[in-house]
Amino acid sequence: MAGPVDIKYAPGPVTTVFHRDAHSRVKLLIGPFGTGKTTGAAWDLIDFAPDRVLPIKVGDKKIKKVRYAVVRNTYPELRDTTIRTYLEWFPPYLFGTYNATEKRYNMKFEDKEIEILFKALDTQKDVRDLLSLELTAAHVDEAREIHQDVIKGLLGRIGRYPSLKDTKGLDPFLTPPQIILTTNYPSMKHHLYRDFVSNRIDGYAIYEQTQSENKHNLRKNYYEDLARDYASRPDLLRTLVQGKWGVTVEGQAVYTPQEFNKEVHVSKVSLHPQEATLIIRGWDNTGLSPAVVLTYFSSWGQWRPFKEFVFKDTGIMDATEVVVQYCNQKLPYGCKFRDISDPAGRTRDATKQSPHLYIAQKSQQMGHYIRLEDGIQTFKIRRESVANRLGRMINGQPAVLMDPSMETLIEGFEGGYAFPEIGNSGEFKTEPLKNEYSHIHDALQYPATLLFSHNERAMDEDEYEEAMRMRSETGRSAVGGY
Repeated sequence: MAGPVDIKYAPGPVTTVFHRDAHSRVKLLIGPFGTGKTTGAAWDLIDFAPDRVLPIKVGDKKIKKVRYAVVRNTYPELRDTTIRTYLEWFPPYLFGTYNATEKRYNMKFEDKEIEILFKALDTQKDVRDLLSLELTAAHVDEAREIHQDVIKGLLGRIGRYPSLKDTKGLDPFLTPPQIILTTNYPSMKHHLYRDFVSNRIDGYAIYEQTQSENKHNLRKNYYEDLARDYASRPDLLRTLVQGKWGVTVEGQAVYTPQEFNKEVHVSKVSLHPQEATLIIRGWDNTGLSPAVVLTYFSSWGQWRPFKEFVFKDTGIMDATEVVVQYCNQKLPYGCKFRDISDPAGRTRDATKQSPHLYIAQKSQQMGHYIRLEDGIQTFKIRRESVANRLGRMINGQPAVLMDPSMETLIEGFEGGYAFPEIGNSGEFKTEPLKNEYSHIHDALQYPATLLFSHNERAMDEDEYEEAMRMRSETGRSAVGGY
């Protein structure tokens, strides 16, 4: 930066590419702790963005005039982190005047006049005030904490300063006006994941940093120490320290990091069967959120869940139709099937029908008759049947390997499938929370109870407690086996 002083700013490789992007309408700089995300955004707005507007004639000079909003969720966060970063890199005694009461920074240097409005969103009035501004561009810091409606609303406020009248009818913007988002990683259910990854919006660009981005400016063992600090919170370890999309954990994860490891248990390639085989289907077939998981065994005994069906507000007959159509159309000709489900599916309703009977009737109508076996209903048996299999290796390979398309099942293993906390006591219930993850995990567990348990009787409490004690001591399950 050519300014009144020599400020040494050396962005990392990802941030350097981020700075070059002058054409994306929204650009997201995302990474773990310590990668300089807020710093990168400040430099982008102050050093690069003013050159993307036409200068305005003021007297004998031509001035590039811009106005930015810099947004954070709460005022304490804005004051203690975001504003501090901006003022440390661009101190007012060198660059302009900062009004702490109005949270307004007016900067003047070279041929630039920059007005920065720091905005917190503590109240609805704060949101209304933000969405009434005439702006050049905006920076939303820690964007995972900001509602998507605010970000969408900002898109209607940028590109309005300078105006056409300031440039005598010429488009004042040489490149599209931008919103910059900076954040640590949120859950894969977050709108940022949808808008930038799974269903990316045209004109949106993502720049993903790793721990190496700014490591040269951090103390020795910074990330190693954080990894130990967050060892008991794998959800936060993943998003804040490792820099990966995560899962929001609402309680205590049902499966521990010692039991499930995404790098070990999730395939890098599709596991869809390529030839006729026995397909073992697990059914959670009660309620209005049925779920079905399709699995098979490799020739050497690896269990491979490869397809999930997660329904919401769907009757079991409609769900059955979807599953049967998929199996008829997408699986190799000649596959045979074994179906294992929740024993509660035999309970009859007021019409003397049951989920088992509905599935049988619908599948028979489609020429694909399904006869359901009963899995074991006891949660402790179900959980340990899966956990034990996860802990095994066969010929140096994991005994369970999942297709990468099974996003809900995988996110459940990573913590979405959880025991809810009892109040704020630090104690947790012994049955998992019923949510979008629990149904597909039930569907996986029912076949596991028949495939991998030594016997089908429920453990008594003493046996279960001893098994859990051994699991905590060894990091593995001590129940069941293949």
